[in-house]
Amino acid sequence: MVAVVMETSMRFINRNHQQSGLAILKPKCGYQVILALVVFISICIVSVQSITDVGTVSVNPQSTFRRNFWSTADADHYKLYEDGEVAELVLDQLAASGFASNTRYLFGRIGIQMKLHPGDSAGTVTTFYTSSLSGKHDELDFEFLGNEAGKPYVLQTNVYAAGVGDREQRIKLWFDPTADFHNYTIHWNKKMIVFMVDETPIRVYKNNEDLGVPYPSKQPMSVFASLWNGEEWATQSGAIRLNWAKAPFGARYQSYDVQGCEVPWYKGEVGPCISSGSDAMLERATIQNLNVEQLVHLQWVTENMVVYDYCTDIYRYPDPHPECSRNSGLQDSSSDFEANDSLSSTNSGDASSSW
Repeated sequence: MVAVVMETSMRFINRNHQQSGLAILKPKCGYQVILALVVFISICIVSVQSITDVGTVSVNPQSTFRRNFWSTADADHYKLYEDGEVAELVLDQLAASGFASNTRYLFGRIGIQMKLHPGDSAGTVTTFYTSSLSGKHDELDFEFLGNEAGKPYVLQTNVYAAGVGDREQRIKLWFDPTADFHNYTIHWNKKMIVFMVDETPIRVYKNNEDLGVPYPSKQPMSVFASLWNGEEWATQSGAIRLNWAKAPFGARYQSYDVQGCEVPWYKGEVGPCISSGSDAMLERATIQNLNVEQLVHLQWVTENMVVYDYCTDIYRYPDPHPECSRNSGLQDSSSDFEANDSLSSTNSGDASSSW
Protein backbone atom coordinates (compact mmCIF):
# COMPACT_ATOMS: atom_id res chain seq x y z
CA MET A 1 0.00 0.00 0.00
CA VAL A 2 2.82 2.41 0.88
CA ALA A 3 4.54 1.64 -2.43
CA VAL A 4 1.34 2.26 -4.39
CA VAL A 5 0.73 5.61 -2.71
CA MET A 6 4.39 6.61 -3.16
CA GLU A 7 4.34 5.69 -6.83
CA THR A 8 1.06 7.50 -7.47
CA SER A 9 2.22 10.59 -5.60
CA MET A 10 5.54 10.79 -7.44
CA ARG A 11 3.79 10.37 -10.80
CA PHE A 12 1.52 13.26 -9.84
CA ILE A 13 4.52 15.40 -8.89
CA ASN A 14 6.43 14.57 -12.05
CA ARG A 15 3.41 15.15 -14.27
CA ASN A 16 2.75 18.57 -12.78
CA HIS A 17 6.44 19.35 -13.07
CA GLN A 18 6.50 18.51 -16.76
CA GLN A 19 3.24 20.28 -17.55
CA SER A 20 4.17 23.49 -15.80
CA GLY A 21 7.76 23.57 -17.02
CA LEU A 22 8.76 24.77 -13.56
CA ALA A 23 11.52 23.35 -11.43
CA ILE A 24 9.94 21.95 -8.29
CA LEU A 25 12.58 21.86 -5.56
CA LYS A 26 15.37 21.17 -8.05
CA PRO A 27 18.05 20.70 -5.40
CA LYS A 28 18.62 17.09 -4.39
CA CYS A 29 17.74 17.81 -0.78
CA GLY A 30 14.36 19.18 -1.90
CA TYR A 31 13.52 15.93 -3.70
CA GLN A 32 14.41 13.99 -0.56
CA VAL A 33 12.11 16.21 1.48
CA ILE A 34 9.22 15.46 -0.87
CA LEU A 35 9.98 11.75 -0.82
CA ALA A 36 10.07 11.72 2.98
CA LEU A 37 6.81 13.63 3.10
CA VAL A 38 5.15 11.14 0.72
CA VAL A 39 6.32 8.21 2.84
CA PHE A 40 5.03 9.87 5.99
CA ILE A 41 1.62 10.58 4.45
CA SER A 42 1.42 7.03 3.09
CA ILE A 43 2.11 5.52 6.50
CA CYS A 44 -0.53 7.75 8.04
CA ILE A 45 -3.08 6.63 5.42
CA VAL A 46 -2.32 2.95 5.99
CA SER A 47 -2.48 3.40 9.75
CA VAL A 48 -5.85 5.14 9.59
CA GLN A 49 -7.24 2.44 7.29
CA SER A 50 -5.96 -0.28 9.61
CA ILE A 51 -7.58 1.11 12.73
CA THR A 52 -11.10 -0.05 11.99
CA ASP A 53 -11.69 -1.55 15.42
CA VAL A 54 -11.59 0.39 18.65
CA GLY A 55 -8.33 -0.39 20.35
CA THR A 56 -7.14 -2.53 17.42
CA VAL A 57 -4.31 -1.61 15.05
CA SER A 58 -4.25 -4.56 12.67
CA VAL A 59 -7.16 -6.01 10.72
CA ASN A 60 -7.87 -9.71 10.57
CA PRO A 61 -9.90 -10.38 7.40
CA GLN A 62 -10.73 -13.86 8.69
CA SER A 63 -12.36 -12.65 11.90
CA THR A 64 -15.92 -13.76 12.53
CA PHE A 65 -17.80 -10.62 11.57
CA ARG A 66 -15.62 -9.69 8.59
CA ARG A 67 -15.76 -13.19 7.16
CA ASN A 68 -19.46 -13.91 7.70
CA PHE A 69 -21.32 -10.58 7.58
CA TRP A 70 -21.65 -7.25 5.84
CA SER A 71 -23.25 -4.00 6.97
CA THR A 72 -24.36 -0.82 5.23
CA ALA A 73 -24.25 1.11 8.51
CA ASP A 74 -21.49 3.66 9.01
CA ALA A 75 -18.65 3.35 11.51
CA ASP A 76 -20.64 5.18 14.18
CA HIS A 77 -23.48 2.65 14.09
CA TYR A 78 -21.69 -0.63 13.33
CA LYS A 79 -18.54 -1.14 15.38
CA LEU A 80 -16.16 -4.07 15.64
CA TYR A 81 -14.11 -4.96 18.72
CA GLU A 82 -11.71 -7.71 19.73
CA ASP A 83 -10.18 -7.84 16.26
CA GLY A 84 -13.57 -8.36 14.62
CA GLU A 85 -14.87 -11.03 17.00
CA VAL A 86 -17.42 -8.73 18.68
CA ALA A 87 -19.88 -6.49 16.85
CA GLU A 88 -21.89 -3.62 18.28
CA LEU A 89 -25.02 -2.15 16.74
CA VAL A 90 -25.93 1.43 17.66
CA LEU A 91 -29.24 3.27 17.43
CA ASP A 92 -29.56 7.04 17.70
CA GLN A 93 -31.63 9.78 16.10
CA LEU A 94 -29.45 9.70 13.00
CA ALA A 95 -29.75 6.02 12.08
CA ALA A 96 -30.63 2.47 13.00
CA SER A 97 -28.16 -0.33 12.28
CA GLY A 98 -27.82 -3.96 11.32
CA PHE A 99 -25.76 -6.61 9.59
CA ALA A 100 -26.46 -9.53 7.26
CA SER A 101 -24.75 -12.82 6.44
CA ASN A 102 -22.82 -13.46 3.26
CA THR A 103 -24.31 -16.97 3.06
CA ARG A 104 -27.82 -18.38 2.82
CA TYR A 105 -29.00 -21.58 4.45
CA LEU A 106 -31.87 -23.99 4.05
CA PHE A 107 -32.05 -25.76 7.43
CA GLY A 108 -29.43 -25.82 10.12
CA ARG A 109 -28.39 -24.56 13.54
CA ILE A 110 -27.91 -20.80 13.71
CA GLY A 111 -26.91 -19.09 16.92
CA ILE A 112 -25.15 -16.10 18.44
CA GLN A 113 -24.43 -14.57 21.82
CA MET A 114 -26.03 -11.21 22.60
CA LYS A 115 -25.79 -8.59 25.32
CA LEU A 116 -28.56 -5.98 25.31
CA HIS A 117 -28.65 -2.28 26.16
CA PRO A 118 -29.06 -1.64 29.91
CA GLY A 119 -31.31 0.93 31.54
CA ASP A 120 -34.07 2.67 29.63
CA SER A 121 -34.55 0.83 26.34
CA ALA A 122 -38.26 1.49 25.81
CA GLY A 123 -39.27 1.59 22.16
CA THR A 124 -36.17 -0.20 20.91
CA VAL A 125 -36.21 -3.52 19.07
CA THR A 126 -33.04 -5.63 19.05
CA THR A 127 -33.10 -8.64 16.75
CA PHE A 128 -31.40 -11.78 15.56
CA TYR A 129 -33.29 -13.56 12.80
CA THR A 130 -33.29 -15.35 9.47
CA SER A 131 -35.21 -14.28 6.39
CA SER A 132 -35.53 -15.27 2.73
CA LEU A 133 -36.32 -11.65 1.72
CA SER A 134 -38.64 -12.94 -0.99
CA GLY A 135 -42.17 -11.78 -1.75
CA LYS A 136 -43.88 -14.58 0.15
CA HIS A 137 -40.97 -14.78 2.52
CA ASP A 138 -39.95 -17.16 5.27
CA GLU A 139 -38.59 -15.74 8.52
CA LEU A 140 -37.60 -16.92 12.01
CA ASP A 141 -37.30 -14.17 14.63
CA PHE A 142 -35.72 -13.40 17.96
CA GLU A 143 -36.95 -9.88 18.81
CA PHE A 144 -36.07 -8.23 22.12
CA LEU A 145 -38.57 -5.53 23.00
CA GLY A 146 -37.12 -2.78 25.16
CA ASN A 147 -38.66 -1.41 28.33
CA GLU A 148 -38.44 1.38 30.86
CA ALA A 149 -35.52 1.39 33.28
CA GLY A 150 -36.04 -1.21 35.99
CA LYS A 151 -38.49 -3.23 33.90
CA PRO A 152 -37.44 -6.35 31.99
CA TYR A 153 -37.09 -6.89 28.27
CA VAL A 154 -39.70 -9.07 26.58
CA LEU A 155 -38.45 -11.68 24.11
CA GLN A 156 -40.74 -12.19 21.12
CA THR A 157 -40.33 -15.07 18.70
CA ASN A 158 -42.17 -15.25 15.42
CA VAL A 159 -42.43 -17.57 12.44
CA TYR A 160 -43.22 -16.62 8.85
CA ALA A 161 -43.76 -19.21 6.14
CA ALA A 162 -44.72 -18.43 2.53
CA GLY A 163 -45.48 -14.87 3.62
CA VAL A 164 -47.83 -15.96 6.42
CA GLY A 165 -46.77 -14.65 9.84
CA ASP A 166 -48.54 -13.44 12.97
CA ARG A 167 -47.28 -16.46 14.93
CA GLU A 168 -45.94 -14.35 17.81
CA GLN A 169 -45.08 -15.68 21.22
CA ARG A 170 -43.64 -13.51 24.00
CA ILE A 171 -41.84 -14.54 27.17
CA LYS A 172 -40.16 -13.02 30.17
CA LEU A 173 -36.56 -14.04 30.69
CA TRP A 174 -35.32 -15.62 33.92
CA PHE A 175 -32.11 -13.56 33.85
CA ASP A 176 -30.95 -10.05 33.03
CA PRO A 177 -29.97 -10.03 29.31
CA THR A 178 -28.08 -6.75 29.79
CA ALA A 179 -25.68 -8.07 32.43
CA ASP A 180 -23.83 -10.61 30.30
CA PHE A 181 -23.82 -12.44 26.98
CA HIS A 182 -26.30 -15.30 26.46
CA ASN A 183 -26.79 -17.77 23.63
CA TYR A 184 -29.81 -17.46 21.32
CA THR A 185 -30.10 -20.31 18.84
CA ILE A 186 -32.51 -21.46 16.13
CA HIS A 187 -32.60 -25.20 15.37
CA TRP A 188 -34.33 -25.52 12.00
CA ASN A 189 -34.80 -28.82 10.21
CA LYS A 190 -37.42 -30.61 8.13
CA LYS A 191 -39.40 -31.73 11.18
CA MET A 192 -39.40 -28.77 13.54
CA ILE A 193 -38.02 -25.40 14.62
CA VAL A 194 -36.74 -25.01 18.17
CA PHE A 195 -35.91 -21.61 19.65
CA MET A 196 -33.27 -21.99 22.37
CA VAL A 197 -32.03 -19.57 25.04
CA ASP A 198 -28.76 -20.95 26.35
CA GLU A 199 -29.60 -24.63 26.90
CA THR A 200 -33.33 -24.06 27.38
CA PRO A 201 -35.93 -24.58 24.63
CA ILE A 202 -38.44 -21.75 24.85
CA ARG A 203 -40.58 -22.63 21.85
CA VAL A 204 -41.21 -25.46 19.39
CA TYR A 205 -42.81 -24.94 15.98
CA LYS A 206 -43.37 -28.20 14.13
CA ASN A 207 -43.81 -28.94 10.45
CA ASN A 208 -47.58 -29.10 10.09
CA GLU A 209 -47.81 -29.04 6.32
CA ASP A 210 -50.06 -32.11 6.54
CA LEU A 211 -52.62 -29.78 8.19
CA GLY A 212 -52.29 -27.22 5.42
CA VAL A 213 -50.09 -24.93 7.55
CA PRO A 214 -47.13 -23.40 5.68
CA TYR A 215 -43.67 -24.33 6.95
CA PRO A 216 -40.31 -22.77 5.97
CA SER A 217 -38.97 -25.71 4.01
CA LYS A 218 -38.25 -24.46 0.49
CA GLN A 219 -36.62 -21.02 0.63
CA PRO A 220 -33.02 -20.43 1.75
CA MET A 221 -32.61 -17.71 4.36
CA SER A 222 -29.86 -15.26 5.24
CA VAL A 223 -28.98 -14.37 8.83
CA PHE A 224 -29.61 -10.85 10.11
CA ALA A 225 -29.31 -8.69 13.21
CA SER A 226 -30.66 -5.20 13.75
CA LEU A 227 -31.34 -2.47 16.29
CA TRP A 228 -34.11 -0.05 15.40
CA ASN A 229 -36.89 2.23 16.57
CA GLY A 230 -40.08 0.25 17.14
CA GLU A 231 -41.79 2.69 19.48
CA GLU A 232 -45.08 2.41 17.59
CA TRP A 233 -45.65 -1.06 19.04
CA ALA A 234 -42.68 -2.48 20.97
CA THR A 235 -43.31 -1.31 24.55
CA GLN A 236 -46.81 -1.67 25.99
CA SER A 237 -48.28 -1.61 22.48
CA GLY A 238 -46.70 1.78 21.80
CA ALA A 239 -47.89 3.49 24.97
CA ILE A 240 -44.28 4.03 26.08
CA ARG A 241 -42.24 5.86 23.46
CA LEU A 242 -38.52 5.86 22.83
CA ASN A 243 -36.68 8.51 24.86
CA TRP A 244 -34.00 9.93 22.58
CA ALA A 245 -32.41 11.68 25.54
CA LYS A 246 -31.16 8.21 26.55
CA ALA A 247 -29.50 7.58 23.17
CA PRO A 248 -27.29 6.14 21.88
CA PHE A 249 -28.61 2.63 22.43
CA GLY A 250 -26.31 -0.31 21.81
CA ALA A 251 -26.32 -4.10 21.60
CA ARG A 252 -23.34 -6.42 21.26
CA TYR A 253 -23.00 -9.74 19.43
CA GLN A 254 -20.32 -12.41 19.59
CA SER A 255 -19.61 -16.15 19.18
CA TYR A 256 -21.59 -16.62 15.95
CA ASP A 257 -22.22 -20.33 15.39
CA VAL A 258 -23.76 -21.86 12.28
CA GLN A 259 -23.93 -25.34 10.85
CA GLY A 260 -26.36 -25.67 8.00
CA CYS A 261 -26.98 -26.53 4.40
CA GLU A 262 -25.54 -23.65 2.37
CA VAL A 263 -27.26 -22.35 -0.76
CA PRO A 264 -24.93 -20.18 -2.90
CA TRP A 265 -26.32 -16.87 -4.14
CA TYR A 266 -25.12 -17.44 -7.69
CA LYS A 267 -26.78 -20.85 -8.08
CA GLY A 268 -29.71 -20.95 -5.74
CA GLU A 269 -30.00 -24.74 -5.94
CA VAL A 270 -32.00 -26.00 -2.94
CA GLY A 271 -32.22 -29.62 -4.12
CA PRO A 272 -29.25 -30.89 -2.06
CA CYS A 273 -30.74 -29.34 1.09
CA ILE A 274 -34.22 -30.72 0.57
CA SER A 275 -33.03 -34.20 -0.40
CA SER A 276 -32.19 -36.95 2.04
CA GLY A 277 -28.52 -36.19 1.46
CA SER A 278 -28.67 -33.44 4.09
CA ASP A 279 -30.35 -35.61 6.73
CA ALA A 280 -27.15 -36.85 8.37
CA MET A 281 -25.80 -33.33 8.78
CA LEU A 282 -29.09 -32.07 10.21
CA GLU A 283 -29.22 -34.99 12.63
CA ARG A 284 -25.86 -33.90 14.01
CA ALA A 285 -26.45 -30.15 13.93
CA THR A 286 -30.05 -29.68 15.05
CA ILE A 287 -32.53 -30.93 17.61
CA GLN A 288 -34.81 -33.50 16.01
CA ASN A 289 -36.71 -34.40 19.17
CA LEU A 290 -36.61 -32.91 22.64
CA ASN A 291 -35.12 -35.10 25.34
CA VAL A 292 -36.70 -35.47 28.75
CA GLU A 293 -34.82 -32.59 30.34
CA GLN A 294 -35.64 -30.30 27.43
CA LEU A 295 -39.33 -31.24 27.62
CA VAL A 296 -39.40 -30.36 31.30
CA HIS A 297 -37.71 -27.02 30.71
CA LEU A 298 -40.05 -26.19 27.83
CA GLN A 299 -43.06 -26.88 29.99
CA TRP A 300 -41.59 -24.73 32.76
CA VAL A 301 -41.17 -21.82 30.33
CA THR A 302 -44.67 -22.33 28.91
CA GLU A 303 -46.30 -22.37 32.33
CA ASN A 304 -44.29 -19.61 33.99
CA MET A 305 -42.68 -17.26 31.47
CA VAL A 306 -45.07 -16.89 28.51
CA VAL A 307 -46.83 -13.52 28.55
CA TYR A 308 -48.43 -13.75 25.10
CA ASP A 309 -49.20 -16.57 22.68
CA TYR A 310 -51.12 -16.15 19.44
CA CYS A 311 -52.62 -19.58 20.05
CA THR A 312 -54.53 -18.32 23.09
CA ASP A 313 -55.50 -14.92 21.65
CA ILE A 314 -59.18 -15.47 20.99
CA TYR A 315 -59.73 -11.77 20.23
CA ARG A 316 -57.40 -11.79 17.23
CA TYR A 317 -58.14 -15.38 16.29
CA PRO A 318 -61.60 -16.61 17.34
CA ASP A 319 -60.97 -19.77 15.37
CA PRO A 320 -57.94 -21.63 16.74
CA HIS A 321 -54.99 -22.31 14.47
CA PRO A 322 -54.75 -26.00 13.57
CA GLU A 323 -51.04 -26.23 14.49
CA CYS A 324 -51.39 -24.91 18.04
CA SER A 325 -52.11 -28.19 19.80
CA ARG A 326 -49.07 -29.82 18.22
CA ASN A 327 -46.77 -26.90 18.99
CA SER A 328 -47.79 -26.43 22.60
CA GLY A 329 -45.05 -26.56 25.22
CA LEU A 330 -47.41 -28.33 27.60
CA GLN A 331 -46.46 -31.98 27.71
CA ASP A 332 -49.97 -33.32 28.01
CA SER A 333 -51.25 -31.49 24.93
CA SER A 334 -49.76 -33.62 22.14
CA SER A 335 -49.04 -37.26 21.55
CA ASP A 336 -45.30 -36.59 21.31
CA PHE A 337 -45.21 -35.13 24.79
CA GLU A 338 -47.62 -37.66 26.27
CA ALA A 339 -45.28 -40.48 25.33
CA ASN A 340 -42.65 -38.94 27.60
CA ASP A 341 -45.00 -37.65 30.30
CA SER A 342 -44.26 -40.31 32.88
CA LEU A 343 -40.52 -39.91 32.39
CA SER A 344 -40.77 -36.12 32.55
CA SER A 345 -42.73 -36.16 35.79
CA THR A 346 -40.13 -38.29 37.50
CA ASN A 347 -37.46 -35.75 36.57
CA SER A 348 -39.41 -32.55 37.12
CA GLY A 349 -38.10 -32.05 40.62
CA ASP A 350 -34.50 -32.13 39.47
CA ALA A 351 -35.23 -29.83 36.56
CA SER A 352 -37.12 -27.25 38.54
CA SER A 353 -34.37 -27.06 41.11
CA SER A 354 -32.05 -25.64 38.45
CA TRP A 355 -34.17 -22.51 37.98
